[in-house]
Amino acid sequence: MSIVRKPVVEPTNALLASTEAITEPSDLVVDTASASPAAGMLNLSLHGSYTGRELREGVLFNLSDYPCPNVPTDRIIVSEIKTTGIGSNAGANVMLSTNIFNNKGANTHYLQSGVENGSGWVTTTEQDHVVPLGFCPLVNLMPNEYNRSSLVHYTPSSGVDDQLVQRYGHLNGGDALRAGVVPFPGEDYYYVQKDHVVLDIIEKNWESLGQSMQHERVRDGSWIKVSNQLVDKVLDELDNSVLRHMPLTDLGKLQFSLKSDAELGSTLKASESYPISVNLQLSYRSLAPELSET
Repeated sequence: MSIVRKPVVEPTNALLASTEAITEPSDLVVDTASASPAAGMLNLSLHGSYTGRELREGVLFNLSDYPCPNVPTDRIIVSEIKTTGIGSNAGANVMLSTNIFNNKGANTHYLQSGVENGSGWVTTTEQDHVVPLGFCPLVNLMPNEYNRSSLVHYTPSSGVDDQLVQRYGHLNGGDALRAGVVPFPGEDYYYVQKDHVVLDIIEKNWESLGQSMQHERVRDGSWIKVSNQLVDKVLDELDNSVLRHMPLTDLGKLQFSLKSDAELGSTLKASESYPISVNLQLSYRSLAPELSET
């Protein structure tokens, strides 16, 4: 079963080994006439005067400290990050990075996030030093750089179909995805809550999966008995191929980091201050309103 548009993942589970993969991601998507997601833009000025010691240790900016009105409280998709102005009085390289993939609940290395940067990730031999774990690099400020050009540094390219993001972006992955799925030791079935997303996926792909939920009896008004092999297959595919690759961000937890490189950073005087200013423009779009609740 494949629920990612590119690349198409062929089924390996014995359950589907002799069947066709689910044909198109659109087969898994309904409610495509939902309200269009809201879009927005934030123009941020990250600036201050920092000592050489502070720049070597790293300076953090929290979006929550900025008086930004009407910022979504649900997870959103950052569609673009660009710099519109850079000024650095530090005679060292200073990496600007961000924890844009903070929805995953753990400090995952950005190269393991499943999200590609359409603008390309900036890299350096000191990457592990200048980019905190859980952050991804945006732009390297060169020594004493001044630039007023508008440059794009991040556009997500996750390979996940946009309609799948809209439909399933509100879901949490991992163990949270199995809430409402009750196993029975020694049995080959689960009881699944009748409104669980796994039943929705199975029903829309019943020809490939060999089971239709419409003909299953609802037990005690809330539960449907389903093969545990089938449920595991669908949930694992949803989690591994879709949810873990979604470029979702919690703006309430969004941070930016400025950190100097080790070599030139060592020449900065520990107690002397160096003014740095970066103007950022962050564009985002929300998930469809009815799908944005966590």
